Amino acid sequence: MIGRVVLISLLAASGASLAAGADDGGWRLDANMAIPEIVEEGIAWYDPGQPPFRLSGFPWFAQDKVFRRLPVNPSHPLPSAVNSLANNTAGGNVAFRSTSSRILVKVVLTSKSDGMFHMAPTGKSGFDLYVGAPGKQKSAGVTRMDEGVTEYQSQLFSGGKGWNEFTLNFPLYNGVKSLRIGLSEGAEVAPPSPYAGPGKVIIYGGSTVQGACASRPGRYHMSIVSRRLNREVVNLGFSGNGKLEPELAEIMAQIASPAVLIVEGERNARYEGVVERLETFLQILRRHHPGVPIVVMSANPYGNEWRQPGNRPRILAFQKELVARLRENDPDLHLFDASNLLGEDYYECSVDGSHPTDLGFQRMADGLAPFIAKLLKPGT
Repeated sequence: MIGRVVLISLLAASGASLAAGADDGGWRLDANMAIPEIVEEGIAWYDPGQPPFRLSGFPWFAQDKVFRRLPVNPSHPLPSAVNSLANNTAGGNVAFRSTSSRILVKVVLTSKSDGMFHMAPTGKSGFDLYVGAPGKQKSAGVTRMDEGVTEYQSQLFSGGKGWNEFTLNFPLYNGVKSLRIGLSEGAEVAPPSPYAGPGKVIIYGGSTVQGACASRPGRYHMSIVSRRLNREVVNLGFSGNGKLEPELAEIMAQIASPAVLIVEGERNARYEGVVERLETFLQILRRHHPGVPIVVMSANPYGNEWRQPGNRPRILAFQKELVARLRENDPDLHLFDASNLLGEDYYECSVDGSHPTDLGFQRMADGLAPFIAKLLKPGT
């Protein structure tokens, strides 16, 4: 009986000790992972929606003055989920040149910074920063924020000398109510280097297109493509959606100056939806944009496809037949077969058997960037 009491006491003490340690979250015990206190002294705050800052990825910002990927008052009805997801700032960025020695952000989000079991808060709710001119950009920092916050300040860069070029990428799976960029007082600010052309690469799809589950915004495939091609990308990926609704094609077609239009609808439209709606979706885009390259992008293999074969080969066969038939009268329509995009070890490229990791997105960009580059027409 005494031994049993001792054992119970030891277990209780151990549980109490674990509970006390749990309050530290583990990572809080590592000083290198601490969230530093922000010193605002000597910092001037700027509105990124004003010149000389260049805001990209929000086609209706000039009209609506909000960081949103679709219009506030759309011309066609939106599914409620898409209307909500349009507030996620995936693909947005702000670029500028400056002599500032420090770069800070002051952020107000639309929802808490955490909440996704398979995606890091830095990807869901954080900003990351790249430094360098087009073709020479390097990762320079990512925001640090506490768990479950809706507001934060963070320093992404320090120690700069002379002129530098900066690209600040917006969160992939959260909305941004307010953003201010902090620069050293007295620093000069100027517009960034121009894009390689006025035309935008516009991509439509579901969660993978939106950026699930990159570790930070600059690591999802279309951000990598944007840097490699020096092109503005408009991300119309809507998690769990992208079901090829004709209303979305009409709104997508309203975005000015498309250089390439990419449609990846099979993941959530499924076989029946692709058969029923893909051709109509493509016809709407073509009616508004004759001569602009349109790409039907198939899905890459799921991480668990090696043991649970799905409908992907069947959908791909239909898409190949459809594109081949339509190309007889439309040579600017193309198919991008993503079957081998992730390589033989595709099962190592997802976090949950479906959504890509940074490795998966890197391989996607490696295949997509040169394909898109070949489609870009002179003057676009």
